[in-house]
Amino acid sequence: MAALTFDGARLIAAHAEINDHAANAARVAAQEVIDIRLDAERIDPHAGNIAARRYLDHHGLIGDVRIAGLRVEVTIVKTVPMTLLKAVGVHQRTVATTREVVVVDE
Repeated sequence: MAALTFDGARLIAAHAEINDHAANAARVAAQEVIDIRLDAERIDPHAGNIAARRYLDHHGLIGDVRIAGLRVEVTIVKTVPMTLLKAVGVHQRTVATTREVVVVDE
């Protein structure tokens, strides 16, 4: 039971960590708004993708970045090695999250 509690807590912590990083990467990408003077605001897909990936790289993460219009979606998947559950054959678990940012002009 202690193994389940210990490694379960590690999974929850890993999920919270990547959840924060996915949101931060999406916010970084959302800063790359273009065509404001044309009244056709959108996030530059190339610059936004580079910005989000730079953030993820800086934190040692790999993610999927999707940009459409004023919307950015970042998905991160991370494999977490088990510490105590290895004794019963559970060597790793995967956690994943997707966070979305929408730029709003009010």
